Amino acid sequence: MPFAPSMAHPVGKGARAGVTPAKFSLLGRTARGCYVAEMTLFEAYNLFLAYGRGERGYSRETVAKVRDCFTSWVLPVLGDGSVESVQRMDVVRLRTAMVDAGVGINRQYNVLALFKVFCKFCRQVLKLASLDPDKEISLPQRPRPFVQYLTNEEVRRLRNCIESHKFTGLRMRTLIEVLLTTGLRISEALALDRAPFEAGETEVTILGKGRKPRVVFVPPETVVWIRRFLLFRNDEYPAVFVTTGIPRRWDRNDLSKFFKELKRKAGIDKPLTPHLLRHTYCTNLRDNGADITLIKELAGHQDIQTTARYYLGVSRIILREAVRKHLNYSVSGEKPVSAVTTAA
Repeated sequence: MPFAPSMAHPVGKGARAGVTPAKFSLLGRTARGCYVAEMTLFEAYNLFLAYGRGERGYSRETVAKVRDCFTSWVLPVLGDGSVESVQRMDVVRLRTAMVDAGVGINRQYNVLALFKVFCKFCRQVLKLASLDPDKEISLPQRPRPFVQYLTNEEVRRLRNCIESHKFTGLRMRTLIEVLLTTGLRISEALALDRAPFEAGETEVTILGKGRKPRVVFVPPETVVWIRRFLLFRNDEYPAVFVTTGIPRRWDRNDLSKFFKELKRKAGIDKPLTPHLLRHTYCTNLRDNGADITLIKELAGHQDIQTTARYYLGVSRIILREAVRKHLNYSVSGEKPVSAVTTAA
């Protein structure tokens, strides 16, 4: 039986004017399972959401991004005509609307990239004659991101400022160690269960982004911190990271105040977040000679271009040291000279 698009997620309050939920057309199927009736963008959008949640394992955050992109831009600009009627110039019109509204390149990229995935879904899953996203949708060139991370000195200050003799402090120190030494996303870290660590395991299989399994290597020192925290607790709840009081799995929305307090105590002038610690992990591997392909696997990136975009560069500290060590204009027998020291 065909999926009936849900009215639980209509165009939101943040959407621009001009879009109303469609009167849904009857979706017939051929014996080969292909949709044969014309489908509106709004109907296909709802099917795309259902497919993402049920088939692709989209997280709550990803589902929220899909809704935001469609209700803020795609549906308001393109209207609610049929999927098959969308042409190349409609995509140009979508991007022009964002440019005229002063939307940044990264936001434009995200909206168009999502619409590209949506068109692939329409062609490959719904079997609709939509435009070919690989030929008709071009993505804007994004500038290389400015990746912030903690220096080793900042890591030392962060570790030292956490009082680990109480439940909340020990929990926070354990989480910090997990993030710094595994590079896990915060959702992945909070999803860890206690059983493997109680057994002393240092290799744990997790479900990463897109529900794809990968093996995470946890240093023995970090396992010690985890087991210390587990011994401090007096409950049997299966999660590693739990709330105070009646235990439940710690939620990422509870973390902000703790990280703000750590930032203040450690005297860190960067936006201290769980993701900053993930950048710190990957950057530390890079600066100590790890190959970019290894960082890709350890970070759980699906595409090596993602890893290269963030971590293929070299830190200024290493570049400065390279200049100091290797630049030499001295004549044989003279003291090494790396720069002009006298004015012409």
